[in-house]
Amino acid sequence: MNTHRFLIIDDHPMMRGAFATQLEAFGLADRTEQAASLAEAVRKLTANPRIDLIMLDLSLPDAGHTQGIETLRSEFPKLPILVTSGTHDREMVDRCLQAGAMGFLPKSLDADSLARAVRTILKGDIFLPPEIDTDLTQKWWQRQNQRLGTSRDVRQLGLTERQADVLKLILQGMPNKLIGRQLQLAEGTVKVHVSAVLRALGVRNRTQAVLAANRLGLKFND
Repeated sequence: MNTHRFLIIDDHPMMRGAFATQLEAFGLADRTEQAASLAEAVRKLTANPRIDLIMLDLSLPDAGHTQGIETLRSEFPKLPILVTSGTHDREMVDRCLQAGAMGFLPKSLDADSLARAVRTILKGDIFLPPEIDTDLTQKWWQRQNQRLGTSRDVRQLGLTERQADVLKLILQGMPNKLIGRQLQLAEGTVKVHVSAVLRALGVRNRTQAVLAANRLGLKFND
């Protein structure tokens, strides 16, 4: 089972410990870092950027409401954020999504829900509480689509022609070595193009790239 590194940001030590224990129990965590404040979290992320997912308490003493999300999104735009909160309502969940969160987990939910939320976000999708209207998910993806316009032509991502070719082959499931053979490129060059593609889509890995491309309905010029 693949494991990942998490940063748990919560001003309650027992809550941080409980989340860390649950992540390890489900075999999801290779390592968990903890921070009691937004300022401490920023310091840790700056010193150790090898984090796969941030769990952020919505009620930190130094970051009320969506301030923590906005700060982390500005400083570390590629890191997915799962918000945790003792209270929630539809308006607050939507505000968190608009600020850049990829999920909202009420602390009243069980450990299985935590595992499901983490797995969902790491695959590139968003996680919402089951009682929240599902149209928020659709609204989130619509916001992602807006920067591409209505045609959703792959060129609107700002990719070069060669990078678009690489993305097309990624979507066909080809590994870097086969992409290199297909396009007559060195494997090192392919890796550079793959990194550019991931940045353009705002994702961290190939799985997320496939999901994002499918959601956006990208079109290629054959």
